[in-house]
Amino acid sequence: MTDELEAKYKSFIEEMNAVEVRKTVNEKTIAILVFGACENHGDHMPFGSDFIFPTEIAKRLATKVNNVIVLPAIPYGVSLHHDQFQMTMSINPETLVGIISDLLSSLIQNKIRRVLIINGHDGNIGPIEIAARSIKNKHPEMTIACLESWWILVGQLKKDLFEVWSGLGHGGEAETSAILAIRPDLVNMESAPNEVIPKLPENIRIFWKFDELTSTGATGAPQKASIEKGNEILQMLEDLLISFIKEMELSDWKYGLYLK
Repeated sequence: MTDELEAKYKSFIEEMNAVEVRKTVNEKTIAILVFGACENHGDHMPFGSDFIFPTEIAKRLATKVNNVIVLPAIPYGVSLHHDQFQMTMSINPETLVGIISDLLSSLIQNKIRRVLIINGHDGNIGPIEIAARSIKNKHPEMTIACLESWWILVGQLKKDLFEVWSGLGHGGEAETSAILAIRPDLVNMESAPNEVIPKLPENIRIFWKFDELTSTGATGAPQKASIEKGNEILQMLEDLLISFIKEMELSDWKYGLYLK
């Protein structure tokens, strides 16, 4: 087994036994939680896109950062706004808040106080914040960080990477590129729908249902996606998260007034 594979094996808790956990996990361990969804992403993309891609990011971190443990991905999210599309699997916001709170509480019970959440689905952002703030209030010694919406971030970090709408869209240019880069066998570009850019106000948020925006299950410009763009997305996010973790390690996961 190569060193990289060994590191990956030792980081995924579902693949570890009790002896390995005792040897690996300690009070300075960083726990990575992945939250996704199971829903239509257009005719060209797999239903599991929202947890497949964040899990790949977690895998890459686990091979390059010391003392990381990756918990099994949660493959369901708050997808109520997608429920007009076939086989949307959704859980209620209150349920997800409870799941996240319970998982964070379990980490506290095991003396793990450093948590990085990698989220792959827009409907999970609110529940993640509610749960994280509640647990933080009960356990101020815990540091909870979250990559909330990578699909927005990548277009902001590299404005010339995408051709349409800064890569945005559900199953759009960025998301399709990301899955093409890691699981091209799951993407059928021949079925990628035409470009759909919903007409929405610029500065005021509307809480829409997805069938009000598109009839295809996808928005954005999936036909503009490519493996090359996906590889750039992967490298960008990997570099950003590794840099974040290294910076936090230097300060013993302290921040704000604690650094004075």
